[in-house]
Amino acid sequence: MHLSEDVLHQIDNRDFIIFDGVCVLCNGWVKFVLRFDKRENFSFVIAQSELGETIYEQLGLKSDDYDTFIIVRDGEMYTKLDGVFALLSAIGWPWKIVSVGKILPKGLKDWMYDRVAKNRYTLFGKRDTCMMPTPEVKARFIGA
Repeated sequence: MHLSEDVLHQIDNRDFIIFDGVCVLCNGWVKFVLRFDKRENFSFVIAQSELGETIYEQLGLKSDDYDTFIIVRDGEMYTKLDGVFALLSAIGWPWKIVSVGKILPKGLKDWMYDRVAKNRYTLFGKRDTCMMPTPEVKARFIGA
């Protein structure tokens, strides 16, 4: 993962999730993490924010299509279902058990993830604006 010093300074060595701020499914994941990440391991970056767009650009990802779920944990980047499994593993029990799915072949995991990601707005909906964190959780959002 190659991020500029400016970005590294902003994220301050925190584990974080980059998510599509207008996607209802993605926002549901954020709410899930806020509820079950009792140790507050993860912070959040909205993909459509200036920081999110910068990270996408520096990682060579398309910044006009936020269909890649990105988790950065212990300096390592995980995407798609590997990101989901890394997240669930970090949150702990009982969610950690689902991370056993990481043993599936990468091609199969990516294919499954891509089917949902490409249809997420149709299946789950889309907001008109990005999620705005409440004052109680604002400290967990980077660059918001």
